[in-house]
Amino acid sequence: MFADDLKRHGWTEIVDLWKYAKGDWKVHFDTSSWLIVETKSNPRVFDVHVPGDYESSWTVNLIEHLCQMEDERHRFREVLEKIRDDKTANPTTRSRAEEALEQCYHTWLVNLKVAEGQPGRVYCQICKQIKNQ
Repeated sequence: MFADDLKRHGWTEIVDLWKYAKGDWKVHFDTSSWLIVETKSNPRVFDVHVPGDYESSWTVNLIEHLCQMEDERHRFREVLEKIRDDKTANPTTRSRAEEALEQCYHTWLVNLKVAEGQPGRVYCQICKQIKNQ
């Protein structure tokens, strides 16, 4: 069973059969047959299909890999932001950091506090860009 595999990998059940956590990582069931994977820096890293018994352990490994990669991406972007904003850094280095930060594959989320059709309703959690609707 998937919940047992999560627990064997060090995840803690924080809402009965619904939400699990491992440090700053969380996974919880959507209302369908999907799991929402989140980290401290990204509330929607990826949606993963709820596994059958055969894929259960593999899916836990996938979730942990996704969380590790998201944490690493966040750390790298933080360093690039510091380089870009450091007025004493070499101008070429600052420019390269800026170019790297502009390359984002975007993880679009919906801000439910903003009315539909209004600027800011859909935004990228990674680079903070607002999607034109």
